[in-house]
Amino acid sequence: MRIDRLGRPVLVRPVLATLALAGVLVSCGIDSDTSPRPIRDSDRPDITTPAAPSAGPTIGTDRIYLLAPESPNDVQRLRPAQRNVGDSATQRLQSLFSALSIVETSQRLRTALPDGLHLHTAVLQASGTLIVDVSDELLDLTSTNLIEAVAQIVFTASEVRNVQRVDLLVDGRARQWPASDGELQTGALTVYDYPGFVESTQPAFPAVPSPDS
Repeated sequence: MRIDRLGRPVLVRPVLATLALAGVLVSCGIDSDTSPRPIRDSDRPDITTPAAPSAGPTIGTDRIYLLAPESPNDVQRLRPAQRNVGDSATQRLQSLFSALSIVETSQRLRTALPDGLHLHTAVLQASGTLIVDVSDELLDLTSTNLIEAVAQIVFTASEVRNVQRVDLLVDGRARQWPASDGELQTGALTVYDYPGFVESTQPAFPAVPSPDS
């Protein structure tokens, strides 16, 4: 026990005990590592693995036209496919010329457009004619494949607002293109040059029985 200047006793034991307790608390802290140590699973942060990117275009609200699955003894039809590609003719046609998505492939959709085909320009005139200039891979197609490929371009381009007809060029030069019956057309094409080419969305109804049956 100590005596202060006024002659009063001073207790030092509680103070020492308090200091000792503080030392114990400090010693319970996290020590600095002097070497690498493994981290327990419970101490690891929760890291979520990012989702893998989707292959090919995704399903959306903009329509392009692909070939419906082949059926025995049936005429090939076009089927609209939904993609998120944008409103312009350039965006729509560039998407049409790109690879099919995983979803489209799983649905057995196809395209008649040749590999390597690319779009030079797509310019919409005030008259409603869309001038589409493409590379010359399109000229490698013949017969039915060429009709289907041109129909895909015409129907897809006609989905764009204010497009009424399509003038299809190859490397800046005008060409004659076959309509659905194979007859060569001069000038711009419309969807009416390919009647019945789009697959009907109307369900098949049974035939109405005749009165005698």
